[in-house]
Formats: sequence, C-alpha cells, structure tokens
Amino acid sequence: MSRTLKRPMFRRGGTVNNGIMTGIVDREQKKVGDVAGRARELTPELASLLEEFTPQTRLPIGQLGLNLASGKFAGDGFLQNLVGSLQDPYAQFTKADDARERTIKSGAAKLGISQAMEEAKARAKGTNLMQKDYSPQRAYEDAVSKRVESAGKLKSFEKPNIEQKYPRATAEYDIYILRNLRATNDPTGQLIAANNMGFVPFDPKTQTFDYGSMRPGAFYYDPRIRAFVQRIPPSDKGTPGSENEGGIFIYDKNTFKKRKFEK
Repeated sequence: MSRTLKRPMFRRGGTVNNGIMTGIVDREQKKVGDVAGRARELTPELASLLEEFTPQTRLPIGQLGLNLASGKFAGDGFLQNLVGSLQDPYAQFTKADDARERTIKSGAAKLGISQAMEEAKARAKGTNLMQKDYSPQRAYEDAVSKRVESAGKLKSFEKPNIEQKYPRATAEYDIYILRNLRATNDPTGQLIAANNMGFVPFDPKTQTFDYGSMRPGAFYYDPRIRAFVQRIPPSDKGTPGSENEGGIFIYDKNTFKKRKFEK
C-alpha cells in the first residue's frame, strides 16, 4: 500500500478530522424558521394598513334615486317601492364590498408571506434582516414626506391641493384619525364614522374651504383646525338660542365632544 493511503485521513474508524482535515467541523443545518407562523403574525397588521388606504365602498345612491324616481315598484305602496328600489343598489354594494375585503385579505397575505420568506432566507444565510417598519408612526412619516416632496415640485404657477397645503394634518387624518374612528365605541364617534365625507370641500384655485357646499348633517374634517365639522340647516321648530337654529358644529377628533362654531 502506498504511503499516501496510509495517511490518517484515509484510515477507517475514528475521527476523520485529522491530517489535511484538521480543524474542519461538521456542517450544521441552518434553521429556516416557521415561515407560515411568521406570515400569520404579519398579515393582520398589513391588512389593517391596506384597509386604511383602500377606498371605502359606497352605496350607489344614484341608482337608488333613479329607481325611486322611475316608480318601478310604486304600485306596491311606498314601503314596497323603497325596499324594491333598494334591492339592486344594495346587491351592487354588497358585491363591491366583498370584492374589496377579498382584495385586502389576499394582498395582506401575499405581503406577509413574502416578508416571512425574506426573513427566513436572511436567517439561513446567517445575516440580519431589518424588518420593515409597518407601524402607524412610520406610515404617518412616509405620508408627510411624500406630500411635502410633492408640494416642493409644484411650479410657480401651480397651487397646492389640500394634501400638499396641509401635509401633516391630512396625513394624521389618513393614518391615525380614520383608524380611531373604525375602532371607537363612542356613539358620537360611530355616528361620525358612518356619515364621514372626508375633508371639507377645498378649492385649489382660490385656496379656500367651502362650508356652504357641505351636505347637511354629514361630517367633514377640517385640517386647519384638526377637527370634524358639521353643517346643520336652521329649523323652524327651534327656539332662539337653541341648536335647532342651525349652524356649524365642531367635534373633537379624539373625544368627539361637540361645540358650536363661534365666528
């Protein structure tokens, strides 16, 4: 037998980490981790963020009004006419709202799985992966940054829209205030959430807010005062000095406490 084959690395039995293999250790299997479990952790928060930025489904009031005006179901009485006229618009609303929910859930699941797989790959390589910050604070900061940047790109003859003019107040509304409305148990807050029309009508050309064009009884958000506002028409049944006289009412964005706007 040649001297080469008599070397320790070619001998049977015992450790093989001798000779030219000295110092070499057995390879360990890297733990990839529970990708599915991590994806389940990420998905709910991602779904919450997607829901904030996905437009709410609205009832097709125009179709309802058309049905009522046409008198399609008028022969069955007023109540039957109303119920019959509402059937198709409500079916459209339900279908659109279900599609919206499916889009949000599937989108969040895909993002969650993708993020979990990236983290698992990083662990397998023995590297650190900084998890993306999906917190509301980060979303708020990103929204402010984009709106400020957008305003900075306006030409001298261009005027800012409401988000460019009030980047912090509008970002706070989009990220924090809407989330608070969806989660509140306060009766007034729930009423505002059900009848919220977004920002007070704003004209970029004149850079003014038009309270007069607000729908009576609905709620709007004014970024200048960072509060909800509501326009109530005067009522003949009201007594002098009472709220029935109508006017503009302000609601605190956090407590929803109501007070009348004093000029």
